[in-house]
Amino acid sequence: MWFSKSFSTRLSLNVLLIVTIFFIVVLGIVAVSSHLLISEEATRSASNILKANILDIEKTLQTVESTVKDASWLAKENKDSEKYLYHITQRVVEENSNIIGSAIAFDSCYFKGRHFFSPYSYEDPETGELKSKELGSDENDYFSQEWYVEPKKSGKPHWSEPYFDTGGGEQMMTTYSYPIKDSAGIIYAIITADISLDWLSKKIDQIHPYEHSFTTLLSASGKYLSAGWQANLASETAFSYAETLDDPRVLEISKNMVAGDSGTMRYWVGSKLSFAVYGPLSNGWSMAINCEYRDVLERSSQMHMMLIIVGLVGLLIMFIMCYFKIRQLTQPLKDFSASALNIAKGDFNAKLPEVKSKDEILQLHDSLAYMQQSIVTYLEQIETATSAKKRMETQLYIGQKIQEGMLPKNFPNDSRCSLNAKVIPAKEVGGDLYDFTIYDNHLYFSVGDVSGKGVPAAFVMAITRVMCHLFADLGLSVQEIATRINNSIAKNNDANMFVTLFVGCINLETRQMEYCNAGHNPIIVIPPDENPYYLKAIPNMAVGVWSGFEYKSENLDLRPGTKLLLYTDGVNEAEKADKEQFGEERLLQLVSKPEFKNLNSDEMVSAVHNAVIDFAGDNEQNDDITIFAITI
Repeated sequence: MWFSKSFSTRLSLNVLLIVTIFFIVVLGIVAVSSHLLISEEATRSASNILKANILDIEKTLQTVESTVKDASWLAKENKDSEKYLYHITQRVVEENSNIIGSAIAFDSCYFKGRHFFSPYSYEDPETGELKSKELGSDENDYFSQEWYVEPKKSGKPHWSEPYFDTGGGEQMMTTYSYPIKDSAGIIYAIITADISLDWLSKKIDQIHPYEHSFTTLLSASGKYLSAGWQANLASETAFSYAETLDDPRVLEISKNMVAGDSGTMRYWVGSKLSFAVYGPLSNGWSMAINCEYRDVLERSSQMHMMLIIVGLVGLLIMFIMCYFKIRQLTQPLKDFSASALNIAKGDFNAKLPEVKSKDEILQLHDSLAYMQQSIVTYLEQIETATSAKKRMETQLYIGQKIQEGMLPKNFPNDSRCSLNAKVIPAKEVGGDLYDFTIYDNHLYFSVGDVSGKGVPAAFVMAITRVMCHLFADLGLSVQEIATRINNSIAKNNDANMFVTLFVGCINLETRQMEYCNAGHNPIIVIPPDENPYYLKAIPNMAVGVWSGFEYKSENLDLRPGTKLLLYTDGVNEAEKADKEQFGEERLLQLVSKPEFKNLNSDEMVSAVHNAVIDFAGDNEQNDDITIFAITI
């Protein structure tokens, strides 16, 4: 039967034996994790409900604020018409169903002979009828009330703390006050809108994410605007309520809400663990939704208990079934383990145990036998490859020495000029070159960079350097040298390689320099008593790209003591580990230092090279570097 022959099936049962112990732990972890996930989801859901209701309340409050602000313009335009001022307060109440009263309270003696003047319109709490009256009196001194004092003091709109309005709306309310200013910016009246806390309480009472959840709305000072229980809104605050509870986190929640923070926090009320999500409104109020975890986790706890019981029973049965198979199943693996250990010790011809079954054990036997043969073959290949690599390294070393020998090292001992140069290839052999020769009182010099790196670039470099030297010894002009080298390289250039080249010729008697720049980096001229600068040149094409290109040369008069710095892009494109490059600007700053002008050619080359090495740090060199310094 497949059941008795399949090693994978038997091994699966063996694995189940080991997994049994862990599965019990994992099952418990899953139960705890699911509780946490459900709790987090409940928190997110309550937070979303909170945000939605905050937006809804703010929308209503903003409507109230807009209504009052619009009415302030009418009051300002008709400030001398008492009848129309009453009409404005009536319109404010009529046009917004959430506003139960509106007043325009004028400053003392604004109207001559009248200490108080405040037209007030309101809805009668018993009949719902719209009524109007004079709000101010000796018994109802509005100059001392918060809704008048605060905007008068700050000059800004203000939402008042909840209060019971005696002599006005005769109910618990909060008032939005908006200051009215004259052309000089002086406040002479306050226009208001009253909001009933009964309306807010009814809206807050409708927020019930869970059975025992409740919502609270606090003012900027912590007074209850609405609560999920029968609180005394006139006297009780969030702080006084929190002090009656044992958990100090309730007081911390209240402080955070008054501070305008938002967040989530757990707390205990007796033996019940709850959580609160809270957030601020734009006018300084704050809202919180409070939920009990027993509502959130009740059904999931029942389901988890059932899963734990069923899982434990099932795992116990599987453990018993697997236990009696373990010794029989592990014996073949022990035999192969011993053979594998002998192979690991170097006995690649170690004998493998015989296998009579036709299951995965036979596949393991064949795999080990194949591995033995592959290791022997691989070692032979490694030995062959190592020998070939050593021969290649020897040939590259010889090529490097040949290439180094091709570059001129005997710099001229001439009182009229001083030269020095250095090439640092990125690989064993490189594509950078430099050359110089003195012919008939003329110093010919050149610096070039072959496209690419390695052996191909080294071949082109050798050819280019020989031609530079040959044509210079013939006394040709730099224009003719660049043209001949270009035509020679471009001919049969199947590899499409090219060379950026700078060729110069200095008359050592007159110190006039003729130069031709074939796509190379601009050289730096360092006059004896002026700032160094990059030498601008006609942008000729790199040699080897287009046969027949007409190269143009230019002339520059040099003063005694002038220094020239030639280089390849391995200098300005040297990189740090973060890919920042050395750059032409940093190179110009280096040679602009006062001490640099006092260096001879050898010291100039060393100074530039050291600066590039220090900049790149441990980062690997990614291109050939050539530095060539001339002093006239």
